[in-house]
Amino acid sequence: MLTIKDVAKKSGFSVATVSAVVNGLPVVSPKAKEQIQSAIKELGYRPNRVARSLKNSKTSSLAMIVRDVTNPFYPEVIMGFEDVAWSNNYEVFLCNTENNPEREKKYIDNLIGRRVDGVVIATSFIQRENHYDRLLENGIPYVFLNRRPEQLLDHEYFVGSDNAAASEKAVLHLTELGYKDILYMSGPLNLYTFKKRYEGFLRTMDKMGLPVGEDRILFSSDFMEKSGSEHAKRILGYEKMPEAIFCSNDLLAFGVHQTFKEAGMRIPEDVALIGLDNNRYSHLIDLSTVEPQNNQMGRKAGEVLLGLLKIKDVIAHEQKEIILEPRLIIRKSSGADARS
Repeated sequence: MLTIKDVAKKSGFSVATVSAVVNGLPVVSPKAKEQIQSAIKELGYRPNRVARSLKNSKTSSLAMIVRDVTNPFYPEVIMGFEDVAWSNNYEVFLCNTENNPEREKKYIDNLIGRRVDGVVIATSFIQRENHYDRLLENGIPYVFLNRRPEQLLDHEYFVGSDNAAASEKAVLHLTELGYKDILYMSGPLNLYTFKKRYEGFLRTMDKMGLPVGEDRILFSSDFMEKSGSEHAKRILGYEKMPEAIFCSNDLLAFGVHQTFKEAGMRIPEDVALIGLDNNRYSHLIDLSTVEPQNNQMGRKAGEVLLGLLKIKDVIAHEQKEIILEPRLIIRKSSGADARS
């Protein structure tokens, strides 16, 4: 008996892409669809109608997979997604992976078992995880949010912020205030967001003709407060302190702020500080930051996912990527008041 794997082998496409065509999902390019349909016809493949009816039954439920629900970045994103889902009569499952790929795989298996209608994934590394294919094999469309693999496949969509532009806004703000010696604190470069933020920092510093010494870039294996604090302790031992510190997310900046305060350093008088994310607690320490439009990101991901579920509405989502423009949020930590 012929299976979908036979069609995949014949057509040269993945099982997930073939499954999308068989299930009538509007996520495959016309050229790929034509080749797969030709292979189906040539092989005489007939889908299992019973299995398809189970897969295609609607449960009016969506899911969002996040890395760490305690990260202050996520609440606004989740609320934006939930607003769109609930207003369209969908309930939402929230899956917290704690950055554990095995836990994510189990969540995906559970979501398939519950026959959710669609999934938003906010946990992707640049190197692709194979378990995403399991969703499409079961007729479940998904949208990447904030993070994404290096390359998007035909059936994949992405909603995020312009991370390189966010770094540019932060650096330009600091240089406009007169700072030239800027230290950059990076999160892990195996995540799309931090890779783009790092590239944006280097490009803007180069454009401004500002040198970046080896001790002016610090890399972290994560992006939590503890890492920011550890880097801050290292900076305190420098013979020459930077004039300003740009942290690639607000959590790193929180760690820097706390450690510097404990050491008697004044912010921004002794060193200016700016972050990136504008999470819900950033205003408590008057942190200048860049807002990726978190709530709007969640809303747009929900809208794209719902559009994919409306089979007839193919044209509405020909756009593979939706990139939001970040906004600079100026508070006291960057020293704008003191230098105005």
